[in-house]
Amino acid sequence: MERDLHRRLRQELRELGIHPPLDVEELVKALSERRGRPIVLRSFPLEKPGPSGLWVDTPQMDVILYQQETTRLHQRQIILHEILHILVAEWEKDQAEGSPEESPDDFVEGWATLIPVLDPKLIRRVARRCSYEDREECSVELAATIILEWSSVLDELPPLSEDPEVRRVQSALGDRRGWL
Repeated sequence: MERDLHRRLRQELRELGIHPPLDVEELVKALSERRGRPIVLRSFPLEKPGPSGLWVDTPQMDVILYQQETTRLHQRQIILHEILHILVAEWEKDQAEGSPEESPDDFVEGWATLIPVLDPKLIRRVARRCSYEDREECSVELAATIILEWSSVLDELPPLSEDPEVRRVQSALGDRRGWL
């Protein structure tokens, strides 16, 4: 399963034209263009304990809210996690998501109070993604971690030489470019 996920992620990143080093904003822009709708990133002081990020798909745009009160590295992980929810939704458009009654009403009421313009049905759908017991949630978190690991390894590689002979030697010795 993990090997298939690696393969799928490499394919997606290539199709989106994303190359190392990873620029999350560039990834968001490429995915937004492919979807034909804006993806808006907003830091927000999300309540703790609770989700660190949320993807809200409205008819006009995708909105990714991510925890304002954390490190930049954690914010990148959160944003990637939510981007991967978008990709999984594209991959599995016809996957049944269960009953909208699964989310506790106090969760829905809390978010409806915090962001009154959100429809309670939308909040319930988002709430179902707030548990790592969910298979999709685990896959998305694993995928975000894989991309960040690739990114950190590739960020450490020295730049390729301008000299074609040296570049051939670098390639032969395994200085890999592209997603691992």
